[in-house]
Amino acid sequence: MQVKSLTPTLAPTLDMTWLKANLRRAIEHLENAYHRIFGCWHMNMSRPFTISQQTYRMCLNCGARRVFDVQQWKMVGPYYVHRPRIEAKHQPALTVVQPPAAFPSARNLRRAA
Repeated sequence: MQVKSLTPTLAPTLDMTWLKANLRRAIEHLENAYHRIFGCWHMNMSRPFTISQQTYRMCLNCGARRVFDVQQWKMVGPYYVHRPRIEAKHQPALTVVQPPAAFPSARNLRRAA
């Protein structure tokens, strides 16, 4: 008796995309619950300040921001993390550096004693 494969095979009628989507969704819910329990509680907030017509306070531990209402003098809305977009003009260009033609090869070099 020979065994052709040790890996289990599933029936071809089972839709794996549905299973992967549900597994991904379950993992996201577990991560959110973990971060709510063990993550930053935003207890150390900065003073309110305004940049570009937007007033907010920022957590000094993790960097999360929350909008600040100046009329009511309190924070409103959910916390969010500001991630600026990376534009192509800020990415360094790669250049190939050619050695000079008069550069001696490694064969002509001698080891120092």
